[in-house]
Amino acid sequence: MSDAAHMLMNKIENLKRFGIDISNSKFKNNDLEDVRVMSAYIREVMEFFGSFDFKRLEQTLANAQWQASATSITRLEQKAQELGINSFLKPFEGIRVSIIQKNMRSARQSLVVANNKKSQIIRYIGQSR
Repeated sequence: MSDAAHMLMNKIENLKRFGIDISNSKFKNNDLEDVRVMSAYIREVMEFFGSFDFKRLEQTLANAQWQASATSITRLEQKAQELGINSFLKPFEGIRVSIIQKNMRSARQSLVVANNKKSQIIRYIGQSR
């Protein structure tokens, strides 16, 4: 195994500590030890965390745009499930319930939890490049 493959494999293994598992993602039927597959997975995870949907959710919640917030959280949940990012499903569910109840405080608290996790993961991936 090449150094690059070994480094990517370690990174993906360490992401499991954050509740991010390639074997639960849309990549599960691919060769999970292939450098291209691992690189594509990490790239998609980073794109997910950098997506405009997080910012849009924050903005729509701040403006009490409940329907738009519901749309954003649905997209985020679907993408998280697709990428095997299970650690975000609970905070996203909290946001979803808060949106349904129109509970701004609770929605913002759940969003803070998600954003803190997101920051930790981005920081980890950035440091381990």
